[in-house]
Amino acid sequence: VINIHGGPNWHFSFLWHPLMSYMVAQGWTVLAPNYRGSTGYGKKWQNASRYDMGGVDTDDCAWGVKYLIENDLAKEDKVAVTGRSHGGYLTMCCMTFHPHLFIGGSAVVPFLDWIKSHKNSREDLKHWNIENMGDPEDNRELWISRSPYFFLDRVNAPVQMICGANDPRCPASESIDAHEKLKKLGKQSELLLYEDEGHSFLKIENVIDAEVKRMEFLERVLDDRP
Repeated sequence: VINIHGGPNWHFSFLWHPLMSYMVAQGWTVLAPNYRGSTGYGKKWQNASRYDMGGVDTDDCAWGVKYLIENDLAKEDKVAVTGRSHGGYLTMCCMTFHPHLFIGGSAVVPFLDWIKSHKNSREDLKHWNIENMGDPEDNRELWISRSPYFFLDRVNAPVQMICGANDPRCPASESIDAHEKLKKLGKQSELLLYEDEGHSFLKIENVIDAEVKRMEFLERVLDDRP
């Protein structure tokens, strides 16, 4: 399993992570990449994905799959991907831009369309978008090319999207639209919508339910092939 952190200016460090501990307990290899755009490796690394989000950071996650296979740490056609927030976005980037590498993807509170997300964002988030991806009009082609929503026809494995109905950062409407589009395309898509949650789930029963269902999804796709 490729487990992708959010942010993107954040990183996985050597701390106890209950979900990764659970995945390893199932006998799965887990790779948690600190892709280009992550913190902890200096400003050059942190800014390496600027004006190319969904590009180099997605490629880093894809190359992680190739590394695992080449070093006999994973089997071809036996790799799933999951992530939260920007990690959910990159999960959907992996499923659309590198579909041959993954047998399933679970995206938690993702966004999928830079243009729509920007339009519906708060002013501070709009500033961040422009700072990191340029002006939406001047760079419209880039914004579209890095938006998984426009490439959902490439998905060839089951997708799960988990979102909060009151999310101001990654609106649930994007997951709902993507789910409906995937179903129309004949793709396998599962949508879990938590009506009383936002970007970070606060009710412990919802946190547990969402994570249990995410792990069940990964178990299904990983156990689906010999």
